[in-house]
Amino acid sequence: MQTTLRKTTLAAAITGTLFSASFVSANARADELSDMKAMLAQLQDRVAQMEAKAAQPAPAAAPAAAMAAAPAAASVKPVTGFNWKLYGRGDIGYTVSRGKDASGRQLTNHRLNQGEMASRLGLTGAWVFSDEYKAIFGVETGLNLFNGNAGGGTQNNTTSSVLFNRGSTVGFASTTWGSIEGGTMYMAPFWVSLGADLASAHNYGANDFSALFSLTRPESLGRYLKDPVTGNASKTTSLAGNNSGTALFYGNALRYRSPTWNNVSAEVSYSAGQQASSATDLENDGRSWAANVLYKKGDLFLGYAHMDYQQSNDISTAGTPNFIKRNQVTDIVGARYKWHDFTLGGSYTSYRVSNAGGYAADAFGVSGAYDIGKHRIEGSLAHISYDGANARGAFGANTGDGVGKPKSTAYSLGYLYNFQPTLSFYAYATRIANNSHAKLGVLQFRGDNNYFGYSPVELTAGMFLVF
Repeated sequence: MQTTLRKTTLAAAITGTLFSASFVSANARADELSDMKAMLAQLQDRVAQMEAKAAQPAPAAAPAAAMAAAPAAASVKPVTGFNWKLYGRGDIGYTVSRGKDASGRQLTNHRLNQGEMASRLGLTGAWVFSDEYKAIFGVETGLNLFNGNAGGGTQNNTTSSVLFNRGSTVGFASTTWGSIEGGTMYMAPFWVSLGADLASAHNYGANDFSALFSLTRPESLGRYLKDPVTGNASKTTSLAGNNSGTALFYGNALRYRSPTWNNVSAEVSYSAGQQASSATDLENDGRSWAANVLYKKGDLFLGYAHMDYQQSNDISTAGTPNFIKRNQVTDIVGARYKWHDFTLGGSYTSYRVSNAGGYAADAFGVSGAYDIGKHRIEGSLAHISYDGANARGAFGANTGDGVGKPKSTAYSLGYLYNFQPTLSFYAYATRIANNSHAKLGVLQFRGDNNYFGYSPVELTAGMFLVF
């Protein structure tokens, strides 16, 4: 009986313990679940609060904060690295010109020609190191749209085809000190000639039909100057002898361009000449230096330039060589002003040659334009007179008619329709009025007129595309 009682008591104790443990475990799980639900509710409330706050507009920055942020924006580092630009011009025109040959036979020529300006393709660029310094370069070639050829001659290489005949330079530039470049380039007077002639948002200015530009070109200034002697004793050849002028490219050249101070800038350019002959006497042939001073403020341009170009020529045709030097000196002053839709420009060019019997040329003129929306009307008038055209210099007798003083007056009238900023159509009429002692031809076709006293005419219509 005692045994039975012990077993019953033990079973009851075990049952009570198990029941108690089961009750405690269930209560603990319920408490844990309740705590987790409470935490979840708190997190959901927190998320709702943050979303509501994010939806509200940000408060305006205080003035002090805005002022503090300004220096940080100004101190952003400049963009450095390589940048470049490909550019070009395709220009083509149809021309009818009239002239006379040396025998007096009148000629009428019909041509497709380069148009208002030479077609070209160029690449320019820079490696920017900082706001202060950069390396610069540029190359440009002339394009002949009629036969697909590229390149041409330069003042230092007139017979060979130079690929980048319209310029090839590399240099270093500083915003504080200016730039220095070397290569093939225009000399300083050209920029005065260009600046004084017509220009617009759709055109470069100084186009080939401008009377002013035509008469300040080397082909006009040296029209009656004796060329250097060829077939000489030393078998040497001087550079394109009867003109240096203002509008040719010069190789073996350096130039320095100043920064702009109070709207004034300056340039000094130098060419070492041809340096291509084995004859040491020709070492200075083509050597030249030039300088300009330019003023640009708003629509006003003023400029002055000087250039000295040296030639060396063996004038002996047999026996001992006899090298003689002569200098061609050019001075040009120009101005241009734009007032509303009117543009007016003008220049004066003085050209003097030593050892050439007193040979000299003086050219002056004006150009004007009126813009009416996409339409532009241009007109120009220029005059040139010569001294010493019939005199004898060190290189021989100059090429005047042997009687009187040559004088020529050029007239040009043109119309442009600027269809798009990059595309224009044009028509020009040009006439050169020669006195009885002159035989100057129109710029594009100087060789069309070789008869003293005849006045050639040129009519051209065409188009150009720039990019």
